[in-house]
Amino acid sequence: WRAALGADTPPPVYQNVFGDVTFNDYNAFYIQGIYNLGVTAGCGNGNFCPNVPVTRAQMAVFLTKTFSLR
Repeated sequence: WRAALGADTPPPVYQNVFGDVTFNDYNAFYIQGIYNLGVTAGCGNGNFCPNVPVTRAQMAVFLTKTFSLR
């Protein structure tokens, strides 16, 4: 979110787009933001899997998508 839109741009309010992320979860608003930007669609079955480590391949996709927004 910050890489795409800058550190001063506030993230959107979380809208419960993932079954395993709640409004009060750490970084829920940023998760909503990267979802809105199309950077991620989650890990499948309507979940984001916030506690699963991200692989290098997954991070490469995140970064490529994020920097293509600039």
